[in-house]
Amino acid sequence: MASGGKISILIMRDDAGVRRMRLSPFWIQSGLWAVVFLILAAALFAAGAMYYRGIVAESERAAQEARRLATDAADRLKRLDEIETILRSKDSTELQTLLGSYNPDAAAWWKPAVETPPAPAPAAPEKADAAAAKIDLRKLLDKIDLNQAGVDNFKSKVENGKLAVSFDLSNLSPQTALSGKAELLILTNDGVLHPLKTDKDELTFQIQRFKQVAAHLALPQGVNPADMYGLRITIADPAGKTIYNAVYPIERP
Repeated sequence: MASGGKISILIMRDDAGVRRMRLSPFWIQSGLWAVVFLILAAALFAAGAMYYRGIVAESERAAQEARRLATDAADRLKRLDEIETILRSKDSTELQTLLGSYNPDAAAWWKPAVETPPAPAPAAPEKADAAAAKIDLRKLLDKIDLNQAGVDNFKSKVENGKLAVSFDLSNLSPQTALSGKAELLILTNDGVLHPLKTDKDELTFQIQRFKQVAAHLALPQGVNPADMYGLRITIADPAGKTIYNAVYPIERP
């Protein structure tokens, strides 16, 4: 160390003379502290960046949840609007279908206030007609819902001799995928179910959250649109177990 508290550094080369550099300890200490400061600043910056990324990810999750809730609320409002339209129309058939689908424990309790008395039947076939007229309304109209599949915005309309059907199918347990097949059947006023023929994969599904279904189906032979009471949708899992079953009204031309 040189006089005056400075540090001397000797630089020697084979082909040159000896060179000496004199440095103050202050600059060496300043350099070391600068390196430490840069390391601390880099660590703080990395921690801040990770914290900011966490906030952004949480905000994105909250935004997705808010969008999902908004979509669910919009679907429910649309369904309530359809129910209000049915109630205002005072159509006895649609009211009976509506009340039957929303009261699965007593789907057939409601009947129109005014019923047309049946025409007198001939004496001979009276017993046969009575047996044929006995219809199990619970079996036809009761709703089955195992809270696995959700059906919303169900619409059906007869157009040009075909039945246009559309609905929103949702998975109520999105933690696991939902797969299965839906079946559509026309329920006529005489209590008979007529299956609708569809393409092979048109009503087969495997979804994680949501799927929009739309199909144009030919009416079964001999079925008159004026005799149609409603449309029943049955959803079964891959094992064939029914997880959803309900009857919906059909919009007539």
